[in-house]
Amino acid sequence: MTEALNTESGADAPNMPREGESLSPVVAAILGTAVAAAAKRGGNGDVARGLIAGLRILRATVEEEAGYTMAAAVDNAIRTRLLADNLSRLRVSGEKPQAIPLPDPGPGASAAAAIFESAAESCLTVNAHAEDNGPLEHAVFAFTAQLLQQLGGAPEWRSLVGELRRPLAVAPDGEGEEVTLH
Repeated sequence: MTEALNTESGADAPNMPREGESLSPVVAAILGTAVAAAAKRGGNGDVARGLIAGLRILRATVEEEAGYTMAAAVDNAIRTRLLADNLSRLRVSGEKPQAIPLPDPGPGASAAAAIFESAAESCLTVNAHAEDNGPLEHAVFAFTAQLLQQLGGAPEWRSLVGELRRPLAVAPDGEGEEVTLH
């Protein structure tokens, strides 16, 4: 996992994923490392805020590269995961789960946001080297699952989607990286 993916064609490209091989473990490792790093710098609320920042990067990139319809598909995937969590809690407890309020940013929220934004960008880079958008889909699912875990339940959808659709800060002098979605 310490090697970068080699995109050159030919027999000397031993670290390219083989057909049918998934890059999801790479995405999981990126997210796991980010969670551990953010948890050292803040509490669960700060980590949750960082995860939202990472999801915002994923969603904004999809909208920029593939349009509103694909961004709506990301929204639907996140919302479906929240609904599935609520239904699971209902089945287990027999009581309607209450929406968890999004935490206010704490002292570690900025560091957590930077960590998870970088993790999201790394996941997008992994996705650019994949045959399909599997790593992106896994990243959206994993970030959302981790958010549910950090919050201890599902947040209210309207407040979360409001955070996800907030505009990103613009890079100075038009600096930016090109990302490829399939």
